[in-house]
Amino acid sequence: MNVLAREFSVSFNLYLDPYYKPKAYLLSFRSIVIMLRERASSVSASVIVIFLFIGSAFLFGPVVVAQPSSAMSNSQASASGSILPLPPTAYLPLGQQAFAFVSNFETYTLEGWQSIQGNTPTVVSSKNYSGEPSLKSSANNGSQIDFTDDNFVTSQSELSFQVAIHAPSSSAGYIGLASSQDDFVAIVGVKDGMVLAGASLTSLKSVEAIPKKTAYPAGWVYIIADLSNSTGKWIMQVFVDQTQGPSKQVSVPNAGNYVGALIETTSGTMYYTNIIFSTFQIANVVSGYHPMQGYGGRVASAEIVRLLPAYYNLTAVMTLNSFSVPESDILSFQINAQNYTAATQDTCVGFFQIGLFLDSQSGNIDPWYVPYGDCGPYSFPQGATLHVPKGEKIILSVVFNKSSHEIMFKEYYPQIKKTLSANISYTGGDFYSAYTQMEYQTSSSYPIGDYKLTGSIFGIQITPVSGVPEYLPAIYMMPFNLNAPTSWDVHYYVNNTAGYDELST
Repeated sequence: MNVLAREFSVSFNLYLDPYYKPKAYLLSFRSIVIMLRERASSVSASVIVIFLFIGSAFLFGPVVVAQPSSAMSNSQASASGSILPLPPTAYLPLGQQAFAFVSNFETYTLEGWQSIQGNTPTVVSSKNYSGEPSLKSSANNGSQIDFTDDNFVTSQSELSFQVAIHAPSSSAGYIGLASSQDDFVAIVGVKDGMVLAGASLTSLKSVEAIPKKTAYPAGWVYIIADLSNSTGKWIMQVFVDQTQGPSKQVSVPNAGNYVGALIETTSGTMYYTNIIFSTFQIANVVSGYHPMQGYGGRVASAEIVRLLPAYYNLTAVMTLNSFSVPESDILSFQINAQNYTAATQDTCVGFFQIGLFLDSQSGNIDPWYVPYGDCGPYSFPQGATLHVPKGEKIILSVVFNKSSHEIMFKEYYPQIKKTLSANISYTGGDFYSAYTQMEYQTSSSYPIGDYKLTGSIFGIQITPVSGVPEYLPAIYMMPFNLNAPTSWDVHYYVNNTAGYDELST
């Protein structure tokens, strides 16, 4: 729920709705962005609420976005009728500044990387990151170096990149932003069991030892770097296996000179995968607010990279393999569809969500949907609690019916043959963005590590106005981590099956 609205009783009358769940306050990413900006500008919450009613443009300034267009490209379908990922060129970039480069090596090719020194690396599955293939790079006779500038847009003031690295104790390797002289200008890496970061290979600083006993696969470390130049000086915050707070902040004065990215293995053999460089902010820290983790396109001011083609149906298959929680209505799993307003502004208007809370009673869940402009969850009319068997595959959908001017929220449970649905009146137009998330409510009486979930969301697809369904690809489904602990692991986004595994240990 929009915390500001709750705290100032903006949505008081919603409590009169018999299906409203006042205990559960789902904190959307647009709420997070609002509060981030509130903290940065030291504006009082009451002033922000007033500004939100006047219009987000007065508070945040103009948002540069692509306008809806009937000329959006259609998806591709194979001769057999199976769904294929939509080419990224068919998605509308927000202005000319946003970009994303993704290497998950599912194609078993170098995916844009070019070897500029040493032996050409190979893509292998023998060292995989929860099933994701990796780039094997060996420094046999001097450093092995690879470069890419695919999809990069230069001269941006905010950037993020991430990587999963497997590094034997005798090996050392690095990844980061590169200048036109093929030198690092912002770098992270691993050497002798330590995570390092700096402005160049000659100015590396120790971040921390590779963490042990985390949710991430044994031998791997997940590193995120967020870079910004908001004060006229480039800084880089480094996160290791978590985003509850930066593990290190370093100065990277020449980061603005980036033209692409480098991988450099200086000794032994290293494995790299789950690589992303983007203007999208991957790591987020907001003290005291709900931890979240997932994939997709958030609102414009949170650096969403591109809009989806106009669509009217979002569908995904959620699997609950196992879960155990000490308190109900705290840990949730969900998907989100947003219309043009919600996709391009910081507002709960046009934001539609469907998912479930895990219940403290073994095997029980509390399904819900978010229909209105307050980001608040409502129980379905058919009931607030269900008992589901392990491995239940729940089909979630949010559908806009233009002819009846309605949105239908639907959850279908095939093993128990149960359907939950709710309809609302709606005239706000097609959807343009989507994302997923696991979320923990900080109102819990128990620590976050006591909440266990092994699950997944796959088959994430939209049906554009063309009428041909299409899976959402990794170039759109950017990862986001807000206050995420080391006991969470969002794995990687699988292009071939349009989804990912989620783990809370």
